[in-house]
Amino acid sequence: MGGGTRTPESSRPISETGGAAGRDKTTEMVEPVTSFNSPGQANTNARMYPTLEKLGLLKRDHIRIKDLGHVEQVLTSIVTEGYSKLQVIADFDRTLTRVWYNGKKCETCYGIMDNSPMMPDFYREEANQLLARYYPIELDPHMTEAEKIPHMMEWYRNIHALILKCHVNKSSFKGMVSDSNIRLRDGTEELFGSLHRAGVPVLVLSAGIGDVLVEVLQHFNVYTDNVKVVANFFKYNKEGVIEGFQGDAIHMFNKNENAIHSSDYFQRLEGRANVILMGDSLGDVKMAVGVPNPVNVLKIGFLNDKIEERLESFMNNFDLVLIDDQTMDVAKTVLDQLK
Repeated sequence: MGGGTRTPESSRPISETGGAAGRDKTTEMVEPVTSFNSPGQANTNARMYPTLEKLGLLKRDHIRIKDLGHVEQVLTSIVTEGYSKLQVIADFDRTLTRVWYNGKKCETCYGIMDNSPMMPDFYREEANQLLARYYPIELDPHMTEAEKIPHMMEWYRNIHALILKCHVNKSSFKGMVSDSNIRLRDGTEELFGSLHRAGVPVLVLSAGIGDVLVEVLQHFNVYTDNVKVVANFFKYNKEGVIEGFQGDAIHMFNKNENAIHSSDYFQRLEGRANVILMGDSLGDVKMAVGVPNPVNVLKIGFLNDKIEERLESFMNNFDLVLIDDQTMDVAKTVLDQLK
């Protein structure tokens, strides 16, 4: 695992260019819903939920909290018990990374390959066809998870088979990432720096391509020795050409079933019973399965698209729902209170 880092300007964009973004996710705005009905109600909530008030989370229009009492209790415990009791579990694409920047869509792990000029034309065409077919199914609020899973598995089988046809060498990923327009959410470097200095374990659990993901983390200087990545990693032949994938495919709905949950990772972190979990899909809620005797789990959901259709389900599953938020301000605000 990468303890070493490199020293580019970690806050810069990798590129301002990059074609039609693969794995694109459209962003739509909703009318702000204020947190309070009246100034009197605001004062009452401030007294009842002092931690939420102190963190400034009660009056932000883009933050939705269904159960204020529960979130107040979880946040108070996490802040009081400090870094030594904490671990962080995060999705990668559209969670640690931005959805858009300067009006342009930012790419994801698969999107970096989809749009790279280093990939053959037939790959880009077929990958975008698969995206157009399966991505609406992933986001369909009227389908159950059980109904979606066969389609997601078919999508992953098809895209993985397509990648194998391209005879990609592992040396290509550095250039693909450098030429892409992927960006971390604003404040992610600072957030990871704080977690590293405090020795807080960070698990990045992704359905994306692990080899590309690690290259992105290294580029932005955040792949430190407290960060573990679980994702879809390639297998290579002696010449460094992709010849398959390691283990079973990880997709957005089986993050509670992959090898990390049958390993001793969480057992080795026993005593860190407070968890900050961050994701951008309902499947990400399950990422903390396997944490032994979790006491306080704060689930932060980034709602990036189909907002009106998905808001209710996000509020039913995440403690804090952040609407079209391209920053890590909320997580940083919480960490700033820890000792």
